[in-house]
Amino acid sequence: MIEKEKQAALGDSTTSLKPNVAGLLCYLGGWVTGIVFLIIERKNKLVRFHAMQSLVTFGILHIIIGIAGNVRGWFPWAGWGWFFYPTWIAATVVFGVFLAITIVLWIFLMHQTYHGRLVRLALFGDLARRFIFKLDGTRVEDLKERAEPAGAEQQPEPPAPAIAKEEVRKPLERYLGGTRASRIVSSVATIAWSAFFLVFFNFFNQYLAVYSREVVDGVSRWNIYPILTQDLSLVLPILNTTLILSIVGHAVSIAFDRYLVRQITIIVLNTLGMATVLTFLKVFPFDFSVVPSANLAAILPTVAVVVLVVITIGLGIGALVRFIKLIINVSRRT
Repeated sequence: MIEKEKQAALGDSTTSLKPNVAGLLCYLGGWVTGIVFLIIERKNKLVRFHAMQSLVTFGILHIIIGIAGNVRGWFPWAGWGWFFYPTWIAATVVFGVFLAITIVLWIFLMHQTYHGRLVRLALFGDLARRFIFKLDGTRVEDLKERAEPAGAEQQPEPPAPAIAKEEVRKPLERYLGGTRASRIVSSVATIAWSAFFLVFFNFFNQYLAVYSREVVDGVSRWNIYPILTQDLSLVLPILNTTLILSIVGHAVSIAFDRYLVRQITIIVLNTLGMATVLTFLKVFPFDFSVVPSANLAAILPTVAVVVLVVITIGLGIGALVRFIKLIINVSRRT
């Protein structure tokens, strides 16, 4: 009877992960993994609480750290005169203190959750409790105070029927929801685009430009005003590395059509893609002043930054989601 009550409190899992492992993953990537598990875990109430607590805790802390970091950035000239700028000092202190709190809570929550302890933080935990109650109608007090500790002895379960094991393995055999031919087409397309960008950015980048037609003495000619500046050379090393590894990685995925090979390849490439786009943001090798319209020239830098930020976030979330799914599928297989 007690076991049934515990199971009812926890609920079934849509990820097939143990609550302590899923809870650790909720905190692993901060508020991002909190959002991910709120989306993919629809049944297990304990895991959903961990996901909500991760979202609330690290989301709020991230906002505070971001604001403090921006305030510090208002005083790039502080230098030796830092003592005379109390606002800069206060922002630096807030930034350092909350960064340390974030790191400590991150390690503490992962450690406690993995060892089966349900930690409800002051303030953050209360907010998470209220939000999860509004979403699911779940009272945290009804959950188990301790999830199953890692390595705890368990009663041996009867072996699952062979048909059930095959059903678990089938999703891995159809890991992209398509045929080998569709995966090959996807990889070939990625290789083609990577090769195109590799050649373009190294040899023809000056043709990404504004073209102006001019007539001199009855002779028509075109003037070219490149949008990419000489600072592109600072981005080319990491851009070329990413594109070359994309070509090699997808070629290997075609030759060895395996779940682990393809997923790890995509995760690595997404991570490299993030680093490349962030380098573009840092260097920003664009000159939109050549655009004829003054209004458009003033707007385009902001548009470019927004697009690059969205791409970075998309690549990051994509890599994180694939990593979590990889862990889930591998754990199912084992």
